[in-house]
Amino acid sequence: MPPKYIVRSETNQRSNNEDSFQILPLIPASAQTPIFVLSIADGMGGYAHGEQVSREALKKVTIALFEELTIEPSLNCIDVVSPLDANKLSQALSDAIEQANAFVGRMVEINKWGKAGTTIVVAAILENTAIVTNFGDSALFHYQANQRKLTQVTEDHTVAGALLRSEMITPEMARHHEGRSQLEFYLGCPHLPQIPIYQLQLQPDDLLLLCSDGISGSLLPEQITDILAEPFGDLENMADQLIADSISAGATDNQTLILWQHQKYFFQPLAAAKTVIQGRETTKQMLSDS
Repeated sequence: MPPKYIVRSETNQRSNNEDSFQILPLIPASAQTPIFVLSIADGMGGYAHGEQVSREALKKVTIALFEELTIEPSLNCIDVVSPLDANKLSQALSDAIEQANAFVGRMVEINKWGKAGTTIVVAAILENTAIVTNFGDSALFHYQANQRKLTQVTEDHTVAGALLRSEMITPEMARHHEGRSQLEFYLGCPHLPQIPIYQLQLQPDDLLLLCSDGISGSLLPEQITDILAEPFGDLENMADQLIADSISAGATDNQTLILWQHQKYFFQPLAAAKTVIQGRETTKQMLSDS
């Protein structure tokens, strides 16, 4: 079944759009389940070259995932590659973020861009599992359709977010705290903590909302829930409503979102057949008749 998603990216009241996004189908190796990689990066406001940093960060993450999941397992490999699982994908995503952070740091240093950097949020979807990571205040929400329940999966790595996690301020105070836009961690940061990895189990019609803080920083969870819970709403209307309501709530920053609706997982596997080439038995993949 083809994936079902929609993307919106608006400049809003800023002079340029420092957000970048990507939706990429990735085939780990022959005869394996495809992965869909969804990602958003938001160049740090107030610093130069935010759009270049966010774009290059997503490119580096994508290249690192492709190298680790596709190139390395298939290089000089005769046998069928062992199937990818959630743990291997989690490690690959963690490695990709680490490489991207080092790459962004070097890029900023070489170009003498000062304290440039970018937030990032990534979801890699393997069958009915989503592997998620983030740094900064670009967020991922999981709406469970059968329970009509919204969960913010990621944490905001801001000064206000750190105070909230330590229970020094309330969620309402965090929304208005002067540190709500001061990033604690981001790509390009000299020293990142342990990379956060989250695993989600997805059911048919569940929604994943990835967004920059131009959306999540302006809307309450209850407002997002009301939009995503519309019984006859479609993704396009939901996306438009999220943009409009965040602007009405006072958002002036760039606004980027990816809204993904999970479909019932179905994948027609490839059957392995043996063939002999120059006296050596190797494995060849062919479509099964089933």
